[in-house]
Amino acid sequence: MTKIIEVKNLKTYFYAEGKEVPAVDGVSFDISQGETLGLVGESGSGKSITALSLLSLIPKPPGKIIDGEILFKGENILNYNEKQLRAMRGNQISMIFQEPMTSLNPVFTVGDQITEVLILHSKLKKKEARKKAIEMLKLVGIPLAEKRVDEYPHQLSGGMRQRVMIAMALACNPALLIADEPTTALDVTTQAQVLELMKELKTKFEMATLLITHDLGVVSEVADKVAVMYLGRIVEYATVESFFSKPLHPYSVGLINSIPSMFDEVDRLNPIPGQVPHPTELRKGCRFHTRCPHAKQICIDEEPELLPVKDKQVRCWMYTKQYEFEGAH
Repeated sequence: MTKIIEVKNLKTYFYAEGKEVPAVDGVSFDISQGETLGLVGESGSGKSITALSLLSLIPKPPGKIIDGEILFKGENILNYNEKQLRAMRGNQISMIFQEPMTSLNPVFTVGDQITEVLILHSKLKKKEARKKAIEMLKLVGIPLAEKRVDEYPHQLSGGMRQRVMIAMALACNPALLIADEPTTALDVTTQAQVLELMKELKTKFEMATLLITHDLGVVSEVADKVAVMYLGRIVEYATVESFFSKPLHPYSVGLINSIPSMFDEVDRLNPIPGQVPHPTELRKGCRFHTRCPHAKQICIDEEPELLPVKDKQVRCWMYTKQYEFEGAH
């Protein structure tokens, strides 16, 4: 399959009050045509900053991409000027933002907001753009599209607004879709409908998708590959089947063990102890060692690299001879 995007050693840092905050610190991944990568991790792991970096939407200052490459169809978009970036955003690469009520403009109809994208990027006339907007609303399952196109965001339910966001993102048939927590604010039934819609549209448009979420259930439903992030680093990178059948990194194991199951006869969940440290509190060694039940002295002293282990890539000393030498087994 053709690789749509390749991210190599991406580093996005923030600078404030004399401190350097490594929000994204050496992240690498790729997504091919028709493939979905699920980027997972707790809040503060760097998932959304990674997505915003792909579109060069990091606020400057205080943020800055200090290193790495983002190869979109073979071209490094970090070398693009502002005119090239504007032409790419919403056209070649689209994004579904986290909260549709704040992402949609409340003073314009949903039709106006979709047609704006089409007029800007596809150079359609207003009448043609309106017709296309109605087609997109029908495509994402909005009933009475001819009527809804003239309604304002506050007149629609949360699920409908999310569908409008999806219609807007897909209006120009992008090669890459970034979906940042697309189902967070939705009830369970609507969430299932939106996920099913996203799967259908991915197949129809054959686009690459970066799905950002903290919900592993969502990942298991729609993703092909999984990248687990912790404090700006990818700690495990695998196919969905391999990840859920046998996660290797202690953080991945903790995430999966903290998911409630209707088949487990337990009174309490099994959460990961502690919380994600602030990036300014980074210590040397493995970034997860303060919360890891398997941490040895080498984990405290040195940070492991992301290395191939069986059919995955894992950033953990447990799968090296050095860790065994420390007396792990």
